[in-house]
Amino acid sequence: MSSTEKIKKKLHNALKLSGFSIRKDFSSYIVDAFVKGNVCLEDNSTFDIYVKSICSSLEKQCLINKSIEKQHIERVVEIALNSGYDKQESTFNVINAFDFPKFNYDPDRKIYLPATSKSILLSSPNSKTELFVERYSTILQRTLRNFKNRDVEKDKLTLQTVDYLLTKNCLTLNKTVILGSILQVSEGKYYLEDPSGIVELDLSHAKYYGGFFVENSFILVDGYYEDKILQVATVLLPPGEEYKDSVLSFGNFNYFGGSAFTALRNSQNLEEQLQHNQSGSIFFLSDVWLDHDKVFEKLDELFSGLQYSSPIAFVFMGNFIQEYQGLEKMDHLKKLFKKFGELLGNYPELTSTSKFVFIPGMTDPCNLHILPRFSLPTAVTEDFKKIVPNAIFATNPCRLQSYTREITLMRADIIMKLIQCSLYKPEKEDRINYVTRTIISQGHLTPFSLNALTVHWDFDYTLRLYPLPNLIVLGDKTEAYAAEYKGCQVINPGPFCDGFQFKCYTPFTNQVDDCGL
Repeated sequence: MSSTEKIKKKLHNALKLSGFSIRKDFSSYIVDAFVKGNVCLEDNSTFDIYVKSICSSLEKQCLINKSIEKQHIERVVEIALNSGYDKQESTFNVINAFDFPKFNYDPDRKIYLPATSKSILLSSPNSKTELFVERYSTILQRTLRNFKNRDVEKDKLTLQTVDYLLTKNCLTLNKTVILGSILQVSEGKYYLEDPSGIVELDLSHAKYYGGFFVENSFILVDGYYEDKILQVATVLLPPGEEYKDSVLSFGNFNYFGGSAFTALRNSQNLEEQLQHNQSGSIFFLSDVWLDHDKVFEKLDELFSGLQYSSPIAFVFMGNFIQEYQGLEKMDHLKKLFKKFGELLGNYPELTSTSKFVFIPGMTDPCNLHILPRFSLPTAVTEDFKKIVPNAIFATNPCRLQSYTREITLMRADIIMKLIQCSLYKPEKEDRINYVTRTIISQGHLTPFSLNALTVHWDFDYTLRLYPLPNLIVLGDKTEAYAAEYKGCQVINPGPFCDGFQFKCYTPFTNQVDDCGL
């Protein structure tokens, strides 16, 4: 037997011992490819390194209940011969909402698995119910994990469902809380609902802590139950959860989106590349009204100052015109974008190096006022793209991956809706922190009634925040702000055309700075 044949047999047995049973011709393919790549597998240490790389690559391709096919082996070889570098690992990527991966939680295996059904815009009525059940499921398993991990015995809490109350005549909830969605059945009459049942609430003496509490959001309550009414003592938000605790539920799956098989947040290759671009930055501008008197003057000032130190990207959020003018004014917006492109044409260094990302606002001419929103029509943007080929017209919301950083972007007026709809109106100085805590605790960008902001039922998952990204950018018409909760930063750049303010994010340091012109 030749030395090559011995190595093929050795590789086949080594993979089998590692739990991967592959065909012998695949072992031959791998060894032949390594020989062509001048890899000496006869050396035991080199052999062990490459076997470890092969096993790691196969695991990351999520081969659960799947046979190992030729495409998996080809990818294994590609990664191994490129010192672990996966060509699918991009340093910058914008993922549209309709391309987000969808996962369903498997309670038996306690892991998220890719959804088998495809989401559609004209979904069935059942999708509306499933929307809230899936939101509840995510918060439930996250809350159970939080309660289980509490260290101090006196802080231990018990989580119960609504049907637990319905079996009692009267009961005081002592260190016991109920998780459910709050509903207003009639004017001023609220109920708590979960998949097990519904119970009426008396909120007249309730104390609220730590956030906004709006219809259809999920809350934790305790109190005294009697005569089929829960007299609520305390209303709390569900506990938020840091990324490191949430990501374990996804195994090796790419939960964030993009072409890579796994999420790139922990990629060593991208982390090394980020080390070489420590000064790279991303600028976020919201409410960039192209029909504003001074907007092009201020943008010219911005581009002039950055033309010799090109940032990674500029992210422009709508609305791109001051007042809603309907679809009949698309020609006007097209001319404004053409003018914008002509302005950028004066800065070839920027247009060849930086990315330009555009996210439509709620009144821009995309589609009806339903989330997620499509990108701006090609008829509006085609002249701009001829001048700026690096332009990316994304959906609202969308996701942005820059090296190992994960960023979620959405343009919608969230704060005022939360204030208007909340059962409890916090002090003004608390509002920013409460908005941040509410969004992260609910694990959702729009954690209120569908009447407040309509969502495509089948695409509600595109608005969920689980696991948490590094940064959430909410383009809101209110004043600029920045806050952090559970290791996730939440920022609002503020309206650009109201004071010409914006935010600068540096991926290397994960820091956000206030900027203005």
